Amino acid sequence: MKVRKNPATPAGTAAGTVHHFPPLSPRSASVIRMVRTRGNTNPHSEMPKAESIHLLKSLFRERACWKAHELAERMECNERTVRRHVQHLTDAERWPIDGGKNGYTLREPSRAETKLVGPGEVAALVMAHGALRGLGSSELAERLRDELMHLCRGSRDLGNTGWQNLGAAIHQEAARGDAVMDADLYGRITLAMLQRQILDIRYRRMEETGSFRVRIFPQKWISRDQCWYLIAEDLERGGQRAYALPRISGATAVARPAGFVEPVFVDHYQHAFGIWTPFDTGAPLHEVCVELTDYWAGIARERCWHPSQRLEEISPSAVRVHFRVNELVEVKSWVLKFGGAATVIAPLALREMVLCEITEMKGNYDR
Repeated sequence: MKVRKNPATPAGTAAGTVHHFPPLSPRSASVIRMVRTRGNTNPHSEMPKAESIHLLKSLFRERACWKAHELAERMECNERTVRRHVQHLTDAERWPIDGGKNGYTLREPSRAETKLVGPGEVAALVMAHGALRGLGSSELAERLRDELMHLCRGSRDLGNTGWQNLGAAIHQEAARGDAVMDADLYGRITLAMLQRQILDIRYRRMEETGSFRVRIFPQKWISRDQCWYLIAEDLERGGQRAYALPRISGATAVARPAGFVEPVFVDHYQHAFGIWTPFDTGAPLHEVCVELTDYWAGIARERCWHPSQRLEEISPSAVRVHFRVNELVEVKSWVLKFGGAATVIAPLALREMVLCEITEMKGNYDR
């Protein structure tokens, strides 16, 4: 255990008293190292105020109660500086810290920990407000709203704006795809997933009216085209499959059979354009190149349709969109939505698929 002399001797303590403190946490230690490498050649000089405040916050997050001389020791400053920085936290940043002869105590650490500090976090709060509408008036939704209201009260960026006012920044129309989401079913399946349970679900194929039972081991949720899909191992037919949430009508947990070995999740979707995937880790990847012109060229410069996407500038009114995928079916539909502004450059298989679809569409109008 490291032993250091306290540079600020508290009242009633003999000069030169040696204090024993636990080592600094990695987080707090990194703050000190960061400050000293910013051109501060004197290791005994006090840190600039911003970094001192940062370190003080880190210390209060580690422990709620501190003596003044303990903070001074950890921050390597005097107690007067500690008092000044604590005052800043209570006055300017609204940290609920009580001070007295016994030291400093942080009340409600969660409020201080999660206080909004910038416009980006305000944006996230507005998005959370919109997302909570889907939970309605459930107990969970109310608890989340209470916590988020604390954030509103602790944010200088929001000023006097309250949680109830954030909805004014959001179009209140339900997001497309959300209307058919069963939050209760989604929650039950998610809980089974986290608890590594086997489920019996009722599922309906797109082209059928009736549902059937299937036993699965749920692994992940994936969102595509504003719809949630459950990725699960089919324990009866074998293999990983995708189940659209709107077509799942029930889920019941069942006991694991003796000797059950959990299937390993294999991410087949990292190269998928949508929900279609060959479920074959060895499937070849298609190098897609589509040229977009005029209005859609401008849209392409603002959008990312796939993680592997890159843009090739052709002219002010034309760009080529490149990406690599393992399935072309949904890419074909994506190309067609641009109409005459899109031209498939590669691969040849995609060009033929688009041409075949255009011919069939033309036939619908020639009748």
